[in-house]
Amino acid sequence: KIAIMQPTFCPWIGYFMMIARVDAFVFLDCVQFEKQSWQSRNKIKVDDKAFLISLHLQKAPLSTLIKDMRLCGKDRWKKVLLRTLWQNYQKSPNFKEIYEILDYALFHFENLSKLNIFLIQKFAHILGLQTPFITASSLPLSPFAKRESLLLEICNNLKASKYLSPEGSRIYLDKVKARALFENAGIDIEYFTMNHPIYHQQGKDFVEYLSIIDLLFNETKAPQILTQTALSADSTGGGGKLFYSLRA
Repeated sequence: KIAIMQPTFCPWIGYFMMIARVDAFVFLDCVQFEKQSWQSRNKIKVDDKAFLISLHLQKAPLSTLIKDMRLCGKDRWKKVLLRTLWQNYQKSPNFKEIYEILDYALFHFENLSKLNIFLIQKFAHILGLQTPFITASSLPLSPFAKRESLLLEICNNLKASKYLSPEGSRIYLDKVKARALFENAGIDIEYFTMNHPIYHQQGKDFVEYLSIIDLLFNETKAPQILTQTALSADSTGGGGKLFYSLRA
């Protein structure tokens, strides 16, 4: 079973749940970059509300692929982003470890895709995930393959028998043509669902669907939360909420 996702910036916990539930995870870095997408921004918690943090990028043609996008070279926006994290997470138990990873990445990488992949792999390691990662750009793919045809080609390259898809892709994968392509190739499509865990956060009200860094900053037992959420999703099919108080 494989999953195929664009390398997004500090993605939400569900992204890592998908990594946990497959035998190989593919970064879809060979498709067109989308402005104002999760590839360059995500949400953290500020004053008990979701707040967007963003990467600043160099101007590029609309046709630029994700793997070719570059960060703005100026340091000011990086310092502002890090300052925002410091102001809102400095009292969290894992602040130093996670902050230093983000600080290093922002000032070390110039390429957007490499930055995002580095952070995803680093956070996956902290969460105890051992799933192998592959970049789509490293595979011998047709430059003309799009959407379901591209996904199918990646699945065939890796000899996958199952494809774990995000729910949002159902809009085109559930069409007759797409279903027939995968059925004829002998590949089952499974749609990802999960129970969103309620874990310890700074502030009063719990806010869902934030970047993984909110969990990593705040929880000393983040790997256990991810594991228990995975077990719950497998047994219930997802939906609903779970509360965890795992701190010893």
